[in-house]
Amino acid sequence: MRPADLKTTSDRLTLPWMAALAALAVTVAAQDARCSDLERFLPNHGNSVYPATGLLRQWPAEGPKELWRAEIGPGKSAVVEARGRAFTATETEDRQYAICLDPLSGATRWKALLYPKPNRHFTKGPVTSPVVDGDRVYYIPYATKTDVWDMICPIVCLGTDGRERWRLDDGLWGTEASTPLVVGDTLYVSTDNPQRVVLAALDKMTGAVRWTLAVEESQRGRELGAPSSLTYQVVAGIPQVIVATYGTREILGVHAESGQIMWRYPYPAAISVGLVSTPVAVGSRLFVCAGEGKGKDFSACLEMRAENGKITCREVYMSTDLQANMFNTVAIHEDAVFGFGGNRTAGFLHCTDLPTGRLLWKQAGREWTNQQNLVIADGLVFALTANNELVLAEASRTGYHELGRVDLKLELERPQQPTLAGGRLYIRGMESVVCFQVKP
Repeated sequence: MRPADLKTTSDRLTLPWMAALAALAVTVAAQDARCSDLERFLPNHGNSVYPATGLLRQWPAEGPKELWRAEIGPGKSAVVEARGRAFTATETEDRQYAICLDPLSGATRWKALLYPKPNRHFTKGPVTSPVVDGDRVYYIPYATKTDVWDMICPIVCLGTDGRERWRLDDGLWGTEASTPLVVGDTLYVSTDNPQRVVLAALDKMTGAVRWTLAVEESQRGRELGAPSSLTYQVVAGIPQVIVATYGTREILGVHAESGQIMWRYPYPAAISVGLVSTPVAVGSRLFVCAGEGKGKDFSACLEMRAENGKITCREVYMSTDLQANMFNTVAIHEDAVFGFGGNRTAGFLHCTDLPTGRLLWKQAGREWTNQQNLVIADGLVFALTANNELVLAEASRTGYHELGRVDLKLELERPQQPTLAGGRLYIRGMESVVCFQVKP
């Protein structure tokens, strides 16, 4: 067993364990049930599967109807539609902005300053995506200081009208953070700061810090990684937030109300990268994967159980043969995992059996890389290719069955995840957003 290398600081020291839990009874509460008015680009326990139905299963030769295209400037922030508005983020030569678009026309409704443009970063424009909760929108722009250890990543809460409600800029965060997570009255944020904080829980209305999961002094200064988005899962009434760490290279299950670590899953010993896609919860199971396509990739399926009022984690299987997405999140549909593998120049789209880890099929070619992205809705896969195309295929366990394809006429460097709402499919390019009608 590895020595403890993380500690918890909290203003609430008592865990609200439920008094009467059946030792092995496992029930999973739906995140959406606790956040009914919440819109997020990962809608279902981190799973890239949307509840949309009645979508077009065949496209004309020219592709689905393009409703509009908007030039908004650089960024990889996904588009999130909620309350009759579409939200994303962008930057100019010296500023980062939240931007609100009309979902029917693409016209800009408002633009709000988030933070100065970072003076050093690996890419152009904001990467984290907004989260909408009721009449509030949460953004995390990039930090801007020159010393990598002193960079501050602020958290900004705007109203859906674009007016700032609050901002937190107290030095807890690192160079960048993941897309935040809202559950109930709490906003959860992960960060890549190896000097200070791994995870924090905030009051969503005020930004007040409720607890933080801090890095032990002995572990500070480890390799930075690009934080994955957070996953929320309830097992036998016990709420947990699941986060990937980078300096210590672990997946952690953290009690959502106290910040106390309940279980750890170390990355395999061969793994030395911090590029972990968002863990995906399906029932009592959790699928995790990481890698860069450099022979150090892995994927694993974990089982969550409740024992003596605590959540435990066991490994169902782990594979270093199945290469995994570099940044992006897999989609799990009908006990099958859909995602990408390979490397940055050539790879494959794959379908893998979730219970066993057995590869069901893969579609190889240079149009697929480990940096591509996909979503599933209504039994359909919407996948982005390295050739800047959108592909429609069946979400099938039996093989790759393509139904349509269209040239997006967009630059898709490290493409962000497509999003679906109201029969509309949003795709974010490097400089623009395109919106398609995918429902009759």
